[in-house]
Amino acid sequence: MNESLFSRDHTATLEAPGVRSIRRARRAESSTPAPTTSRLGRRTRRLGILAGAVLFTFLASGCGPASWASWVPDFNGDGQLTQDEANQQTARIAANIEAQRRAVQNDPFLTCVRHHESDRGAAPYINGYGAENPTSSASGAYQFIDSTWRTVSARAGQAGYARAAQAPWYVQDAVAMSLVRSGGKSAWAGTGC
Repeated sequence: MNESLFSRDHTATLEAPGVRSIRRARRAESSTPAPTTSRLGRRTRRLGILAGAVLFTFLASGCGPASWASWVPDFNGDGQLTQDEANQQTARIAANIEAQRRAVQNDPFLTCVRHHESDRGAAPYINGYGAENPTSSASGAYQFIDSTWRTVSARAGQAGYARAAQAPWYVQDAVAMSLVRSGGKSAWAGTGC
């Protein structure tokens, strides 16, 4: 008789010669061996540790959900924040975003390019954002070819639009400004701008 002090389930057993080889043959015959509980336990433990590390990193980096009190000032000085004050701050933020978008739109170089590429109307040349070239895939106010648009818009952090003409005006302006700031003015060298 072959003695094994502990088997996989940690109980003392006594086995006859050849029993182990029969068990091994039965396991080999099975087409999909069931995972052992210890393997599942290790996977669960690893996933738990990974999830904990991600959560800790998220919270430690300050990226967690912030209280609205951290971005809403107490406008009336009474020591309490109200929904009206939150709405007032939201309106201020929206106005600042709109002002920044208009500043980019009114950039002299971008205005010139829009005039030459897509909008022959009156200044400030804001009617060509939906323009589409009938002989190529170029579209939008700056006449980006689709493949160039996808590359440049992704680099500018504005991916998500297959064609320039599908993007809102402020996204087209942001992508064009990003290209200009990275030395891409030569893309519009023939426009006279």
